[in-house]
Amino acid sequence: MKLEEMKPNEIDEMLNRAPIVYIPWGSLEWHGVQNPIGLDALKVYYLCLRAAERTGGVVFPPVFCGYETMKPYLGFKKTIEISKETVQALAREYLEQLYDEGFRIFVILMGHYGAKHVEALKEVCQEFLKKHTDARGIFAPDPTFVADKGIQGGHADLYETSLMMFFRPDLVDLSLLPQDREITIEKDGIGGADPRNSSKEEGERIANFLVAELSSRVEELMKEIEK
Repeated sequence: MKLEEMKPNEIDEMLNRAPIVYIPWGSLEWHGVQNPIGLDALKVYYLCLRAAERTGGVVFPPVFCGYETMKPYLGFKKTIEISKETVQALAREYLEQLYDEGFRIFVILMGHYGAKHVEALKEVCQEFLKKHTDARGIFAPDPTFVADKGIQGGHADLYETSLMMFFRPDLVDLSLLPQDREITIEKDGIGGADPRNSSKEEGERIANFLVAELSSRVEELMKEIEK
């Protein structure tokens, strides 16, 4: 299901069965001292892989292309800030090329959810769906799919750190976090629930809810295009 690893005949078989493409879209950005800077794209990549196991379809390689990151916001380095124009141009190219390949259900799962970044991507996605009326799409940040469970996604917080501990525990080190003071967005670049309480078990709980909801919505779109 990893597009870059599939042979042409395997792609054709999937297009005939489930013309779905998941695009995990994130950033390279400061996510606290405890996490890798690629957290945004990595977490949604693994979430997309799990969703595709349920629905069929392919998973595009993770896209590390974030606008409105922690660099212009609070000056945190270890961050690559990409312009709005570049983000939108890349999204247009990917969507158009994947449509040309035969995909008809498009999921951009946004692991980076700065408001301006989300708005920039959604603008392109909405234009794309207006142009291609036979296509369907889901374009949203990952916490959207667990909001009704009382789960809130922050930045490098318990939510994101727990997901990374579940998917890639080798990339997380909670011992690097300060133990003698409050953690803040200004000092630590962390916003939301205290990441010192993160756990693999919480990450698994969040992932299970999220994948179930995302998969359900994709399956509904499949029914639409099959009519």
